Amino acid sequence: MTIEQIQSLLSRFYEGQTTPDEERLLADFFHREDVPEDLQQDKQLFLMLAQISDQEMPADIAEEITAFVNNLGQTEIQPLISEDKQRKGVLFRLKTPPKMWYRVAATVAILLAIGGGVLFHQRTSTTDPFRDTCKTPEEAAAELHKANAMITKASQQCLAPTHNAFEQVEDTKEIINRHITF
Repeated sequence: MTIEQIQSLLSRFYEGQTTPDEERLLADFFHREDVPEDLQQDKQLFLMLAQISDQEMPADIAEEITAFVNNLGQTEIQPLISEDKQRKGVLFRLKTPPKMWYRVAATVAILLAIGGGVLFHQRTSTTDPFRDTCKTPEEAAAELHKANAMITKASQQCLAPTHNAFEQVEDTKEIINRHITF
């Protein structure tokens, strides 16, 4: 596949319009080593999704989640699962059907959490203290010369009092030698 086709599929993927086969094509593409630099963040996302999808889910979890979501917003609370499963964790069934805005709010909250995580990851991964700060060797040489000039100036300022003291000691030796006769 060409990069343009991959980018088109990615756009459709982020809009939730891809088929499972198209998502497998994207996953296969991002498992390659030669992914272009501008798609590296998408590669990280697909590798994380692959790790998550490798985890096994309990057999009846889908039924429990569906029943819980379908009953959000009900007023009375009743146990949704049997007594033996309640010891592991408790899920409740609510009696009135949920309002649509609850679902929309939950979806927005999940999307904001995912977006915040991705943004945080991007910011922390781009703050490499050892990254190149110069784009060309000439620019790096110019910066090196600036740094060298600053170090030289600072060392001269530090050595100036020492040089003055050394000159005073030499002058004092000459005066002493002139006044002392052997």
